[in-house]
Amino acid sequence: MKNILILALIFTFGLSYSQSEKETGEIKKDSIFFGNCKSGTERALNDAENGTYKYISYGARFITDDEEKFNEFYQKHMKTKYGILISNAGCVVSEDSKCYKKKITELIFAKFGNDIFKNSRIEAKKLYGKLE
Repeated sequence: MKNILILALIFTFGLSYSQSEKETGEIKKDSIFFGNCKSGTERALNDAENGTYKYISYGARFITDDEEKFNEFYQKHMKTKYGILISNAGCVVSEDSKCYKKKITELIFAKFGNDIFKNSRIEAKKLYGKLE
């Protein structure tokens, strides 16, 4: 119980602690741990400019072993064919990560079309079926 209380206090302090914006124009962070929306958007723009598209989902996943095997295949397919890196980052979602995902999704859709995930999944299922 004591450990939970300590962790809760550290987490609360981390979320409430704010760094001040410097005169140099440095990005102001909402917290010492998680950044802010501006930093997430800028990271997405920089990644896309460098040809890196990190599509990250959040939350717990409950899937079968067969689904996990297909997901691994699908992730490799997306990386190889489109340069899109797909992963799951768990349950902690910050302003930085929400804004990163929103902007990178817009950039992916602009480059590959709004149906990229639907079409690529169909494509991957056909290829995966040939391997079985």
